[in-house]
Amino acid sequence: MLNDTNNRDRRPSFRELEALHALVEARKTTSAAAKLGISQPAISRAIQNLEGRIGKALFRREGGRLVATADGLQLYHDSQPVFQALDRLGRPPETMQQGELVRIIAPPTIAHRFLPKYVAAFHRQEPGVVMQVEVGITADVITKMADGHFDVGITDAELRHPSVVFEPFRRAYAHVIMGADHPLAAKESLTTADLHQQPFIALTRRFSVRSALDRIFADEGFTPQIVVEAATSAIAYELVLAGVGITLINPFPVAFRDDKAVAIRPFNPKVPFETSFVLSTAVPASRAARRFIDCVRREQAEDGFSFPIR
Repeated sequence: MLNDTNNRDRRPSFRELEALHALVEARKTTSAAAKLGISQPAISRAIQNLEGRIGKALFRREGGRLVATADGLQLYHDSQPVFQALDRLGRPPETMQQGELVRIIAPPTIAHRFLPKYVAAFHRQEPGVVMQVEVGITADVITKMADGHFDVGITDAELRHPSVVFEPFRRAYAHVIMGADHPLAAKESLTTADLHQQPFIALTRRFSVRSALDRIFADEGFTPQIVVEAATSAIAYELVLAGVGITLINPFPVAFRDDKAVAIRPFNPKVPFETSFVLSTAVPASRAARRFIDCVRREQAEDGFSFPIR
């Protein structure tokens, strides 16, 4: 009986596990407390009690946030089936058989120009998995993935964050996109001198590539005539089609349209882009999310301007 009592004393309570899950996903005691509808001290006490039961530290503090240790993540994953079962039991009867959920967040151009085809391909392969697609600017993709709000993010930006990792699946270099009848379309490749004083559609300054391109033009003493600043590559592309000017952007994924009305030419010096899946370091990707990533890598098409990484 003594051994049985000791085992029960070491067994986490549901409230403690609930606090662990909330804190792993929110990474702040205030956010975890708000999620559970309890006080911040109650979260802290639950985690302290849990650490005392198992004799291991479950979190460490990094830059004002709490990051789960390896032991914390192990307990989080070991206890996930409990919460998944409760979640299934709490759903209305008509949704009980929906199965796994994959939550995806991506910037507008990728979400609209790339994702639908591959979400559809994955749905055909696994119709029981529910897909949720959210659109946000790149900063949202990074912060929401870091906070564990989504399973998979996608971006071609270079915004680094200690709580996310990037897994590249596409590489490209900047290309000039112009009307098919534009005089520069006769050239096989273009330089800064070719773009000097050309009516130009630039990306807004929140894009890191904008600063890189501005430096290249400044260093070489040539300046395009900026007539519009676009918030997405898709908008820049549509403005080219509308005859507003030319643009210099990542050809992925806009080149998939294969419009005969535009010409796409490589730009020198080369400006690299890498499009990646963004994953949380605190909450490892679910099996369904990993299968979706594998599906995209396997199914992604060639466009002649970017290079799949399979």
